[in-house]
Amino acid sequence: MMEQNSGLQGAGTRLRSWSWQGGTGSVIWQLMFPGEGLVAGLKRFPATRTSSIFCIDVPTGMTRCDAFVPAAGTGGEIPVGDGWMIGLETVWGGLLYCHSFQSGSPEHQGVWAVDPIGGKVVWGRPEAVFAANLGNSFLVYRTHLFAGFPEREYWLIDPMTGEVIESLGTGFDRPNLLRMSAVSEEERQGIVLSEVRPTAEGPVESIESGRYVAEARHTPSALTGTWSSGIRVIQGDRIVYEDVMSASSSAPLFNNFLVRGGMLYYIRENEELVGVTLS
Repeated sequence: MMEQNSGLQGAGTRLRSWSWQGGTGSVIWQLMFPGEGLVAGLKRFPATRTSSIFCIDVPTGMTRCDAFVPAAGTGGEIPVGDGWMIGLETVWGGLLYCHSFQSGSPEHQGVWAVDPIGGKVVWGRPEAVFAANLGNSFLVYRTHLFAGFPEREYWLIDPMTGEVIESLGTGFDRPNLLRMSAVSEEERQGIVLSEVRPTAEGPVESIESGRYVAEARHTPSALTGTWSSGIRVIQGDRIVYEDVMSASSSAPLFNNFLVRGGMLYYIRENEELVGVTLS
């Protein structure tokens, strides 16, 4: 779903925007950028305990893929994480990589490469745990018991095929060095996150992007005990775009927006992703 020129426009430059609706009751949970002109993400439906992957065309806000649940089994009959316990790890070569979780634990389990445009699993390694994106290879490991104690066996795998490039064994010196050399996801994907500062009215987050500043303000209500979170784009001394991210939430919606490639992305009332061109 696309809606052009959403939000409240202030005086001055009219910024082009679109919005994409994740569905009633959805929570847009994670965003990643698997390729030029694409934003993909994970959305969750807490009421039904289901999760799925979506992909959107950045210039237009049009849907490329939606409601895709990756399958863990070769026949496509077993959803990753039972269709609920899914998370996103990283991106590479136009693919999006997701994981499940170990039973009763926040620890990740499994790596599945997803084509976010075609909505299909390219390869999967349910036995592996993702450790680092090294560019042309991923560092992963498998935990097994040795003399009754857990031990990690490390590999380097090809991110496009999932095939083992090199077995690193159970030593941890080289894997630790490789992990420390990995570039952060923000740097890899060109994402700029906000910095927060306190004010008398409440905390303010901001990101500078060229001649614009994207700013989120979080205001508490003494009457209801809730918070309202709004976002605006400032050019010089003018507000050129303004919108409400949440009218009433139990806590400030920190980290609810980011900038990448001259585009502002934010989430409105959990369910809606909005893109604003900062140009």
